[in-house]
Amino acid sequence: MPIIAEISLPKGSSGMTQLGGTNDDSTVSLPDMGFNFYYNGSVIRQLYSSGNSWVGFGSGSQHLNINNRDASYNRLLYANEVEHGIKLFRIRFEGNYYYSNWGANNLVWELSVFETGVIRLVLEKFPNNGTNNFANPNVGTVTLSLSEGKSYIFSPLDPTGKNYTIQEGSYIPAESKFLMVDTEGVKTYGNSAGVMQWYKIGELPLTENIFKTYGIEMLPNSLEGLIDDAPLLFHYTDNPNILANKNAYQLKLTEVVTSRPLVLLQNFDFEIHEGKLIDRFEIEKTTSKRDANGNEISTNGRIYISLSVDMGSSFLTFNAATSSFETININDLAAFKSNGIAASALTGIDYDELNARLQDTRKIRFAYLLEKPTLEDVCKLRKIKIFYR
Repeated sequence: MPIIAEISLPKGSSGMTQLGGTNDDSTVSLPDMGFNFYYNGSVIRQLYSSGNSWVGFGSGSQHLNINNRDASYNRLLYANEVEHGIKLFRIRFEGNYYYSNWGANNLVWELSVFETGVIRLVLEKFPNNGTNNFANPNVGTVTLSLSEGKSYIFSPLDPTGKNYTIQEGSYIPAESKFLMVDTEGVKTYGNSAGVMQWYKIGELPLTENIFKTYGIEMLPNSLEGLIDDAPLLFHYTDNPNILANKNAYQLKLTEVVTSRPLVLLQNFDFEIHEGKLIDRFEIEKTTSKRDANGNEISTNGRIYISLSVDMGSSFLTFNAATSSFETININDLAAFKSNGIAASALTGIDYDELNARLQDTRKIRFAYLLEKPTLEDVCKLRKIKIFYR
């Protein structure tokens, strides 16, 4: 989701539909947007607003306050539009920062919601004498520094809209795809023969069609399936920032002398079947490698686990000394490594207590810490299995 420094200008009211008449304090709901938009883990189809200058995503709550105060609007307009092939729903607020000053039009802004999950706010007239904040899920309400004549992009860091970054500038949807090339040919990454790995999809030369058909958007932390010591990475993009500043985006190889532990955070929940109880978890992993003669050699790769029963809001580990579950900060690598559940210790946790904690949500997700003390070590997570009783 590239953000460029250039400011988005307001589009104006041409081609828009007006919703009702003037409004002082009443909350109004806008029509169905025509596509699914995710905010705080929920599918949103409608926006809400008021003469007091705020926007609610899916409800009449003040999720985004834009110079919020005892104001009013003369017109609230909306339109279904398309930019760069992406659907969006735009609303335009033409109002007054003082509720009885009808027709002043000294508070004017536009808000666009894209089907990609991005939100764009454009401030045409902005006295900045009210409250400006945003209910950023998983972060909390954040104060916004807004200025007249500026535009702001709210970009979700996850597909369900639970955490946003907010930047001044413009949003230009762009494609970004990666492929690898080794002596076997052009390779993409995915499930091949039951294993997540790089696998061949064609021969050189690379074309735009090959990138769009087989390219991946995120590079994995794996070289599985590549046979060369120095395979070539190819990047396709129509991001204007990268095209205009190629040198600033070059990948540079540097010597790596240690291997930092990697935390893998599951961004979805396993549903626990109704009426079922968890009997145990089992981890399938690889911490060994083969030498030049094909003999298997054990390495010091290790995996530690934590789990969440509240859809990722917090994570738990199991303290064998006290036979109890305890909260753990998975962002503290040292704490995760010291106190996380070792893969070999999963059989020793209190599954009765875990099942009791799962009675309300019936959902569970995991976070994993993969550690390779040296670059010669191997640590690969294959899958986690849940067995019921």
